[in-house]
Amino acid sequence: MANPTALEMTYDHSRSTDQSGATRDFWMRFPGLRAASDQDSGGNDDIYYLENPFYMDLVILEALAVITTLDAQDGDIDIGLADDATGTNVGAEICDSLVNTAVGVFELMDPQALAGTTSRPIWKAKGTSTDAFLTITQNGDADVSALRWNLLLRVVPYEDLLNSDVELGAITVA
Repeated sequence: MANPTALEMTYDHSRSTDQSGATRDFWMRFPGLRAASDQDSGGNDDIYYLENPFYMDLVILEALAVITTLDAQDGDIDIGLADDATGTNVGAEICDSLVNTAVGVFELMDPQALAGTTSRPIWKAKGTSTDAFLTITQNGDADVSALRWNLLLRVVPYEDLLNSDVELGAITVA
């Protein structure tokens, strides 16, 4: 019985991602974040928002919070995607209640599901009407102003994952 070749890929940095089989991925850093001194529940609880700076959809692969100064108060800080700067349809896709009572580096997103059922959030392109804003909200009515932290997101352009020009056949084993 011959050993089948499942996939042969040659990487050539001079070729495009469509031609080489590679994808771009990069980290985005949001330094110097703080929490609010008093956040009333109800209404707009956004403390930070940022529209996607690129004109392309980004799949968020990983998210890290680097807490440099803790705050003993529970600020119930969520990180998610919203439709606009005012937080319309905001979610907590990236982090649901940041634990801010310890200093360190924290992984925010759930680990990949073994069955392949965990999806990753897609930060929509600049100017899109849905999920184009990264939003950090503070839902707890507490003074968490001592908290100092940085957010890091590892993203890949969604278009790099969609190459439909190539189709691989199934493996046949004799």
